[in-house]
Parts: sequence; structure tokens; C-alpha cells
Amino acid sequence: MKCGGMGTVFSLKKTDSGANIGILSYEYPPNFFGGVGIHVGELTRSLAIGNDRVHVFTPNVQESNEQLVRNVWVHGSAELHYQASNDFSAVYKKILTNINVAAMVKKQFLNDSLDLLHSHGGLIQLAATLSKQSTQLPLVMTAHSIDVNRTRPDGLSVMMEKNVVGMVDRFIAVSKSIQEELEQTFEIETDMITIIPNGVDTEIFKLQNADDLKRKYKLDDRFVVLFVGRNDPQKGVRYLVDAVRRLQRHIPEIMLVMVGQPDVYHDKHILCLPHVGKHELIKLYSLSDVFVLPSIYEPFGIVLMEAMACETACIGSRVGGIPDIIDNNRTGLLVESESSASIAEAIDRLYNDPEKRCMMGKRGRERVISLFDWQDIAKKTGEVYQQVLN
Repeated sequence: MKCGGMGTVFSLKKTDSGANIGILSYEYPPNFFGGVGIHVGELTRSLAIGNDRVHVFTPNVQESNEQLVRNVWVHGSAELHYQASNDFSAVYKKILTNINVAAMVKKQFLNDSLDLLHSHGGLIQLAATLSKQSTQLPLVMTAHSIDVNRTRPDGLSVMMEKNVVGMVDRFIAVSKSIQEELEQTFEIETDMITIIPNGVDTEIFKLQNADDLKRKYKLDDRFVVLFVGRNDPQKGVRYLVDAVRRLQRHIPEIMLVMVGQPDVYHDKHILCLPHVGKHELIKLYSLSDVFVLPSIYEPFGIVLMEAMACETACIGSRVGGIPDIIDNNRTGLLVESESSASIAEAIDRLYNDPEKRCMMGKRGRERVISLFDWQDIAKKTGEVYQQVLN
């Protein structure tokens, strides 16, 4: 029912042959469980287009010191693979994993092949702290979220985050709201923070024919509302489910498709797909009439950009980084968080105005191409690197 080259190359000027960048992240493709992994994978690929050499230090790869693509080396830290039996052993595992990552960084530094460090995500910040202490290299930290402000904060991540902020030479915030959280939570000066958003690859995420998926999931002649996200209370899924149930009598053909959610609803109007591949995900974005992100806390919202790149009208909570992505009434609609009534009203409004849905989808893709291109994001990140190297 839905309406029917190579980027700019740049290099840091540490030397004529480029700089050596150390990226620290708990998540890295193909092993990731959220937006941090997507961000680090795409940023790494984009940074490596020039003459700079990128070394990724992560516990989530099998191989060590493997050159995956030109100018990118991935260093695995042999994460401890055992089932944590209690909270103490889980914390112990995370701490030792961070120590292993820091040891890999120190080894690479002693080989005289690192010029700066860039950490991503709360789970890796102990490694960032130890690496900064042992190498004294400039440290950039991208704040993808502020762990202490999450709906269910991880105690160890909060502690690691608090310890590292005093050692950071420059902060990158993925949204205006994260910049404000850095300032308010840790009293970071505004001139220490640069806002650089997440991005999306619009050559991959674009409108595609999805007739095969419509047949596979029996979505022909359905009004499809899509959600993509992990099973976490901060995503606000229960408000979306309640909103769709409110609309079932008024919109009998409505179907809520939820990617990343367990099938616990037993409702003929709800389809849960715990895991889908990227190719199928793009087709789901493409066939959907509306994409909804009903988060209670959302530092950014990469899935919104992916949906917009596939020309899908979006609805999102007015929290965190979501207002940075959705241009209200132009590329989508902003709603109050924790409000099923507000979500239902927005879905109903777009259901009754197919022309507006179509126009929002087209404008959404234009906005993503204009503001969230990975090569532009890599260029801005490189400018931050240049500041700390100077």
C-alpha cells in the first residue's frame, strides 16, 4: 500500500602518509547488538578511504590483527567465553575483557603505529582509561549515550564512563541531546564537544521491490506499521503495541511488524521477527507504510535514518536525538513519549493521508542524503582528530 561513486577522500596530516587511528569498541561488525556497532563499522570503512590507517580493538572478533580491507586492521582481544553464573562473575568478565583490549592497544603502540585513540560505547571505557594512561596518546570519545541516564543503567558501564571523562581530550556527541547530557551530567565545557551524528549508507538503504516479502509474510493489502529495535523497555514497545490495538477496529487491515522482538503477543495484527538479515530488513523498510520508534530514551535512532532512506514516513518520540532526525510534519511526526494515544493518533493521521505519507517518505530520503552521509561524517571526525593531534 506504500507509494510507488566514491565519496570525498581526505587524510589527517600527522604525516604525508596519513595517521594511525586506534578505535576501541565493544561492538564491531559482524558481531554487534546496537547502533554503536553499526556506527563503528561504517565510520571505520569511511575513514580508511584516504591514507589513514585504522586499527580496531574489540573483543568481538575471532581473528586478531587481520587486515579486513585496505587500511583497516582488526585486533581481537580473546574475549573470555564462559557463561557468567552471577552478577559478580559477569562484572569480572567485562573487566578482564577491557584489560585484554588495553593490552592489545599497548602492544600496537609499542610497535610505533598509533597516533590517537577513539573510544565508542560505555562497555569499552575501562580499556580507554587504561590505554590513555599507558600510552599518553590523545583520546577522543564518542558519546553514543550517557549510561547513567538510561532507563536501566549498567553499573559497571556507569563507573567506567565516570572514570574516563576526565582523560578525554575531545568529545563527540551523536546528537544535541547527548551534548546537553555531557554538559549537565559531567560538567563538560561546550567547546570540548563536537556534535557529529550517526549516518546511513544510502546506496544500500534505498527503496526496493518487496513483493516477495509481502507474499512470505502475507502482508498484501495490509497497512504495515514497522518497528525495529532490541528487546529493551527503553524502546517503549508496549506503548506502540497498545496504540495498534486501539486502532484495530478502525483500521482492520493494520499489521504491526516488529523486528528484534520475541513473539509474546499472540495477536493476529502483530508479527514478530526476532532476527532478519540486512537484505530482508531493507525490504521490510521498503514495504512498510509507516515506521514508528516509540522510545522512552533514545540517544539517536539509526533505524529512523534507515527507514527514511527507504522512503518510509516515520513517527518518533520527542526524546533524545529523535527530533534531530525527524523534521516534524515534513519527513514524519513527533509524538509524546510513553503515550499510546499520541502514537495511535499519529498512525491514524498518516493512514488517512496516503499522499502525505508518500511526500514524507521522499523528503525523508532527501534529508538523510543531505545530513547523514558517512563520508561527510568521517570528514568531520577527521577534523576533530586534527584538532587533538595539533
